[in-house]
Amino acid sequence: MESQIILQSGETLLRRDAISLVEGRIASRTGVCYLTNQRIVILSESVLAGAAAAVSIIARSVLRRAKQLGKQKQEIPLRQLSRVSLSKYGVNQSVDIPLSDGTTLRMVMGAKQRQQWLAALDEALRAQGLERIPEGEAAWRVR
Repeated sequence: MESQIILQSGETLLRRDAISLVEGRIASRTGVCYLTNQRIVILSESVLAGAAAAVSIIARSVLRRAKQLGKQKQEIPLRQLSRVSLSKYGVNQSVDIPLSDGTTLRMVMGAKQRQQWLAALDEALRAQGLERIPEGEAAWRVR
């Protein structure tokens, strides 16, 4: 899997965090979340990818979803961020970000990591002239 991103002109890396991504009810991808002053970049790989490499024909027929196999890269420009919320996931919470295609990016982080990530997100949003506005106890809109 790609282990880093290429920063764009004027872009500064604020955080690099190991995360789990939730698809459905289970954490099905592991990855790295890069937070810069301009965007959020997620590089992830299916938890099943290693096993699938050994038995790819069987895994593909059972999974029936090619996107569950292999690597993925997602980018969210901060200017396109509309909401951020927290939801319970096991003993941790996930940071949930609705995407333009109607899906939600759910990143599972520990409490301390999540607090540090949200503080860095606030810094990045301020650099873009944006801010998180509370919509509830664990939900914010971005404007």
